[in-house]
Order: sequence, then C-alpha cells, then structure tokens
Amino acid sequence: MEWDIDYNTSNAELIYSEYGRAVQDLLLKANEIDADEERQAYVERVIKLMLQMQPSVKQQENYEERLWKHAFRIAGGELNVTVPEGINAAPDPEGVQPEPLPYPDTSKRMLHYGKNVLALIDEGKKMEDGPERDLVTYTAAYYMKVALSDWRDGKFYNEEMIRKDLYELSDKVLVLPPNAKIGEPTGSQPSQDDGSRRKKKKKKGGGNNNHNRSNRSNNNNRSSRNRRRR
Repeated sequence: MEWDIDYNTSNAELIYSEYGRAVQDLLLKANEIDADEERQAYVERVIKLMLQMQPSVKQQENYEERLWKHAFRIAGGELNVTVPEGINAAPDPEGVQPEPLPYPDTSKRMLHYGKNVLALIDEGKKMEDGPERDLVTYTAAYYMKVALSDWRDGKFYNEEMIRKDLYELSDKVLVLPPNAKIGEPTGSQPSQDDGSRRKKKKKKGGGNNNHNRSNRSNNNNRSSRNRRRR
C-alpha cells in the first residue's frame, strides 16, 4: 500500500518561518484570483492573519509597512493589489542585513541593585551639592537596601556595604552621612511600609450565634407556659 504523504522536506523553503507554510501558500495563490476587489480583500485578510500570528510586530516602528514587505517577498515580489497610501511595499534588497537589536548594557557594575536605582544614582551625581542631591542620596540608599533584602533574603549585608557601594557607583560623589539610618523615615527619606496595618478578620457566624441563642431562649419560655396551662 502506498501512502501519498506531503513532507515539508519536499516542499519549497519557507521565506519567513514565523508565518508558517499556510500563509505562504495563501500569498502564492493570491494572483490566481481574477476579480480585482476579491484579490484585494483576500490579500488584506492574509495581512491581518500575519499580524494575528505575530502580534509583537506592533511594537516595531512602521509595522504595517513591514507586513506588506514580507507579503510581497513571500509572494515572489509581485502582488497585483493596491498598497495602502504611505506604505512602501517594495521588498528589501537581498543580502541586506537588518540593524542589530539594542541589547542592554551589561558592563555596568552591581546590577543586582536594579537599573532604576543605578539610573537614579547617575542622575544624582550630576546634581549640585544641596538638599535635592541629599534627597536623591537617601532615596537611592533606601532602595539599595530594599534590593539587597530581596536579593539576599535579608542576610549577609549591612549598611556599611550600602554606603560603600553607593559611594563607588556614584564615582565618589554621593556620600551618605554616617549617622543616617537607612530605612528609617525622616523628613528627607521615603517612608517604609512595615506591613503592620492589617485588616481585622471578622469572626465567622458571630452575629448568627447570638441570634440562635435568643431563639432557643424564646422557645423554652413558650414551652414552659404551655405546660403550666395544662
């Protein structure tokens, strides 16, 4: 018995694997539609399907133009349709390499404090000496302590480590006074929620118990009256 099985190894190579073979087959058959309006609607539906399959493409600039470029290239460079105004659907030349993605800078020191804390320190060291820079210094030290508490589960660190790291990260500009308590709010430091405020739990069935006791008492009184009447 012979099996007529279509293997991908025997099919044409996928131009863009992220859209799958179904999209590629649909676009290759688009020009076979004779009516202009039907062909236009057909290709536009395929473009929407491509967007549904890759919704993250919306985060890129000119994503609609990107989808149309991909559609034209998948179709072999020719689609007998009208491209939306303002979109250049001509495929990019072969061999042109895309621009490299901007990967995060990993050369920074002490990334365990978090990029927001490091950015705050960078801004603080640019400030002139005064109350505003002091506030940034206190705030940065506070959140450095929070980051270390989460990272090390509250173990194996002390405030001297934070003072030293803050001094080094700020290129020896931000100095926390030795008498300042990190994490204890003052007029210049942010407050810290210690979680002491908790909602009071209501006792289940508390009101119903009193109501039940009252009903039982009333029933007993009625029973005793009935016995006396007999």
